[in-house]
Amino acid sequence: MISLAATARDALVNNKLTRDIVWSMGSFFILAISGIVINITVAAFRDAAALGVFNLAYAVYIVASQLAIWGIHYSVLRYAAYYRDNPTERDTMFFTAVAIALVLGAIAAVILFVAAPGLGRLFQSPDAGAAMGFAAFGLLLFPLNKVLLAFLNGLREMKAFSVLQAIRYLTVMASVSAIAASSVSIKYTTLGFLIAETVTALGVGFVIYRHSLAGKIKVSAHWMRMHFKFGTKGLAGGMFAEFNSRIDVLMIGFFLTDHATGIYSFAAMLVDGLYHVIAMIRTNFNPVLVTAVKESKWLDAQNLMRQSRRYIFVTVVSLALCIALAYWILAVIVLPSKGLTEGIPSLLILLFGVSLASIFIPFDNLMVVSGHPGYQAMQQIGAVVANATIGAMLLPQIGVEGAAISTAMSYACNVVLLVVFTRRLLGWDLINNSVRQNHLMVK
Repeated sequence: MISLAATARDALVNNKLTRDIVWSMGSFFILAISGIVINITVAAFRDAAALGVFNLAYAVYIVASQLAIWGIHYSVLRYAAYYRDNPTERDTMFFTAVAIALVLGAIAAVILFVAAPGLGRLFQSPDAGAAMGFAAFGLLLFPLNKVLLAFLNGLREMKAFSVLQAIRYLTVMASVSAIAASSVSIKYTTLGFLIAETVTALGVGFVIYRHSLAGKIKVSAHWMRMHFKFGTKGLAGGMFAEFNSRIDVLMIGFFLTDHATGIYSFAAMLVDGLYHVIAMIRTNFNPVLVTAVKESKWLDAQNLMRQSRRYIFVTVVSLALCIALAYWILAVIVLPSKGLTEGIPSLLILLFGVSLASIFIPFDNLMVVSGHPGYQAMQQIGAVVANATIGAMLLPQIGVEGAAISTAMSYACNVVLLVVFTRRLLGWDLINNSVRQNHLMVK
């Protein structure tokens, strides 16, 4: 036991990737807690219908935000790592992306604000439409923050990245919870997005300035073309990845009621927290994979897969069991009058799907970090098509459980496409963790 503790201590002290993962884990722990607090607060002080209004507006905000950033953050992530040792080129790349993000944010905010009433009519929920209109203000700064945080991620400044992400989540939690606990309409809760984005932008800007991570401000037409070229190819990947995480809530909002949306979204929120724990590892793997592909250091990439297989599945299954127990306690003991027990079957289905895909989720961005954003888009589109098709067939027949089944199936589809594309384009067989180089198999 002493030897194991000493090994863990040495890993934290001497291994940057391990330290980065620990910092990120703390950040995503805050994300999970904030999501739980938001949903419990809304359910406790309001009802399931109010929870449905908030989560429906949040789902639209997430999808709209991916259109707003246009995949530019993927370009920043890749090229910040790629030009890590070339500060002049890196600065031009970065500030050009910042300028693009500010313009895109303003455009996206106007579009969503104008479209919000119509979306409310589409989902037969005027309150949700109004909440979407208030959420639009958050889009003013969302693209900027994605660029700033991607820049920190690409430079492997994971301590700052994680702390700032945690502050962002806590700000949303505090703002939304305060509004939900007050007497004002539930539609105002989405103003919390603007508050959180403002705090985050100020925080990241200070860190970049304080640590001199960016130098002379310069914008170039060359990098505008590069960002839009890379971003356009990766747009569908990012947008459909987020769309896939929200399409179940959107489809329930379309086919069913605010009440059903609230019940399902409460369960889905917990699973989303588990997914983000795994995504935290992916965030740390991304810059390492950029270098591994760029310099053909396949042993480094294979080592990441070995670590994933050794630790992630067992960890995820353990967390899934804890989540199932916690949900039962909340639904049956803490909030017995809110009807949350209706969401237990959906929760179990979603947890099963995430657990099966967990080993591969840390490599989910492999196509984009290896310079193949178009294939990243195809991968995510395939998952969304599977989710939407199965959901459209099952939702009207069996209700919210149909959405859970379709989402779980989309995870499987995503993994299959990831494995196929990685083997074809990079020669890396993720199943066997072997790399084909000059017709020789390296294990």
